[in-house]
Amino acid sequence: MYRALLLVVSYFAYGCTTASLPMLGADTTRLAIGGHDFVVRHTDQRAEVVRASPAVASRSAMLVLSKQAMERASGCKVRDGTLYGDAVLAEAMLTCGEDAPARLLPVWTFDDRQ
Repeated sequence: MYRALLLVVSYFAYGCTTASLPMLGADTTRLAIGGHDFVVRHTDQRAEVVRASPAVASRSAMLVLSKQAMERASGCKVRDGTLYGDAVLAEAMLTCGEDAPARLLPVWTFDDRQ
């Protein structure tokens, strides 16, 4: 019984830091900033950060730390106005080097009209 419980807990703990579908196969970096552990996944245009340590902190404080983690892991700057998330997960678009940044094109994914 103990082994089964340990297996279930391990499965869910691992699932907390897995990549989202768009970030599968992206470069992954683990780092600590401000006493919190982060897992950063990034491409040349986008970054995703998951806090991997238990913490009690405000959403705004965690977004500031997440931005620092993205920039440190990717070596790129976070584009102004693209950082969003909560105390656990944050995402942003990046500007790397001299390349023109990607254009953001919103796509409707839900239409409640019948």
